[in-house]
Amino acid sequence: KGCRTDTALDLLAEMKAAGLQPDVITYSAAISACEKGCRTDTALDLLSEMKGRGLQPDVITYSAAISACEKGGRTDTALELLAEMKGDRLEPNVITYNAAISACEKGCRTDTALDFLAEMKGRGLQPNLITYSAVVKACYDAKIYVDALDKAREAVSMKVVPSMILMSSEVPKWDLHLLSESLSCMLLSDALLTVIDTRTHESQSFKDVFVITGRGLNTVGENGPVLKEKVPKFLNEVAGLETSAVEGNEGRFLITGETLQQWASS
Repeated sequence: KGCRTDTALDLLAEMKAAGLQPDVITYSAAISACEKGCRTDTALDLLSEMKGRGLQPDVITYSAAISACEKGGRTDTALELLAEMKGDRLEPNVITYNAAISACEKGCRTDTALDFLAEMKGRGLQPNLITYSAVVKACYDAKIYVDALDKAREAVSMKVVPSMILMSSEVPKWDLHLLSESLSCMLLSDALLTVIDTRTHESQSFKDVFVITGRGLNTVGENGPVLKEKVPKFLNEVAGLETSAVEGNEGRFLITGETLQQWASS
């Protein structure tokens, strides 16, 4: 299970040298090791080799190979393997679809990612956090914010993604710590729209809101944390909402009640 790809491949070579014939389980484990070690070409070579030996890849084999392609940026190959798998009358599972959708996200194939989400639900499979994170990111990166927001809301309604965490305080605080960049931007926008709609209909004044970014989940880039830079930038440039830095605390920013009032009136 640890990332010991070279060791796994050495053991496979040793097994062959001893005259033992690898079976489907052995090849699947080796391909999975290649996936974890980002050895896409080797994974595909092993897949071809096992088929050349007359072995039929199963769902686990194909899922690992598709995931290897996703990690190696080989979107077209990943989709070809999925089609091949279906042609072999094997039923993709959640892991298979997650790998294919993630490959689409990395390969800027947003429409295909959305199609796979619909397809897996049509097959009675339950999308999970990995599924929705990839789909929302695909839409977000393509600047299709309507679809990104729709899928983020759907993920919350399905209880696979945490909703905005409103911490109890006289001054509202929204915590993004458990969310990725794309989910943070979408769910924060949704929460702000809900607040504006509620306050406007009830004729209530707007309060200041603190947004806690911290480092976020898988959002640390080469130059440090991402959320504290990207979320305010999204609100400023895309949503047209001004934010303010909080002196002495780089892990949060402020949206004033006055700013929210102006935004609601615009």
